[in-house]
Amino acid sequence: MRLDLLTLFPEMFAGVLGSSILKRAAEPLKDPATGNVRPPVVEYHLANLRDHTTNKHQKVDQPPYGGGPGMVIQSQVVWDAVHAVEAQDPRPATRVVMTPQGKPLTHAIVEQLARKPRLMLIAGHYEGFDERVLDALRDEPAGLEEISIGDYVLSGGELPAMVLLDAVVRLIPGALGTQASAHDESFSSELGGLLDYPHYTRPRTWQGRDVPDVLLSGDHAKINAWRLEQARQRTADRRPDLLGQPAAIGRSTITVLRTEQPSDIDAVDRVLREAFPTDAEAKLVRALRDQREAVTSLVAEVDSEVVGHVMLSPVTFADQPSVRGMVGLAPVAVRPTWQGRGIGAALVRQALAEAKQLASRAVVVLGEPTYYQRFGFEPASPLGLTSDYGSGPEFMIALLRGPLPATWQGHIQYAKSFQSL
Repeated sequence: MRLDLLTLFPEMFAGVLGSSILKRAAEPLKDPATGNVRPPVVEYHLANLRDHTTNKHQKVDQPPYGGGPGMVIQSQVVWDAVHAVEAQDPRPATRVVMTPQGKPLTHAIVEQLARKPRLMLIAGHYEGFDERVLDALRDEPAGLEEISIGDYVLSGGELPAMVLLDAVVRLIPGALGTQASAHDESFSSELGGLLDYPHYTRPRTWQGRDVPDVLLSGDHAKINAWRLEQARQRTADRRPDLLGQPAAIGRSTITVLRTEQPSDIDAVDRVLREAFPTDAEAKLVRALRDQREAVTSLVAEVDSEVVGHVMLSPVTFADQPSVRGMVGLAPVAVRPTWQGRGIGAALVRQALAEAKQLASRAVVVLGEPTYYQRFGFEPASPLGLTSDYGSGPEFMIALLRGPLPATWQGHIQYAKSFQSL
């Protein structure tokens, strides 16, 4: 990946880029076992916005129209800098401006950015940029993403850019000593978006506190089960919103995500009929279940009441029926009285985690782009995919195991039960 950093203060990045994982990722690495040298997985390019001014004092800012405190970075210098830097490499750049007004940074966004061939981070300062240059960049085919690292204001976009930079680079294959380090951790799809489980090392006893016996048992199935349960409990305690549980409910009401059981069929049917204006979704889910076309069927349960449901079903290509490895995400259903509390998001995250455990390469969905983008979904059409149910921005795909094979293009064929819609 090529990483371009546009800033007024490039010297701020020296310590970050010259240390730890970010430094190693930009260096060739020799495999001690084979002697082969791996090329750097990332290259950094710093660009000073002042180098793109046309005045002798390299002034980049002016007072705002309408009065008020602070200075505003002028449009032309940003416009010229972005296009001059983009011209240095033929790879298309994904442009990101760091601003507290942007969408909140999540692990799903980081995973999506880590798959890009080139990333351009634009760091502002003072009172920010003239809005017109942001509008102009956004209107170009390359577009412009606006990302925030939290609901607070810093002196400039450099520190947020460093945060995003570190989060992205560590997910690029080869950046870490073992890529598994980036898998079973907080918010990862492998943990279903949960917080990480607790970790222990030697000595076995420290200040009267023992390592849990299960970690010493050597039974990896039990260890994995214990870790998953610890992750769920820690998430319920510290971040109930990640489980779809509003904090106001309290710990006594825990959202449980589990596999659908035969006894849940009627409850799931009620959820679907209440969640959607027609019974089409309820009929579809029942048909997928009856025809054994469901790959995974999950329910969300609160105090023993089923309040949500999601299902995965197989998809392939119309002209390549032998291709396997993709699944479709059925409509996410949550009872109206429980909507808006994150239960649907928890179901989507868990469905993606289970799809990955089943070795699926990708998950496709038809839905609201702004909702599914936060889970790592992106438009499917640019990848050469089409669908009977629309090929616009609402037809989306989440890549779970890197890019799709070059031959995986064409018209998506859903399970037979979809034909009745």
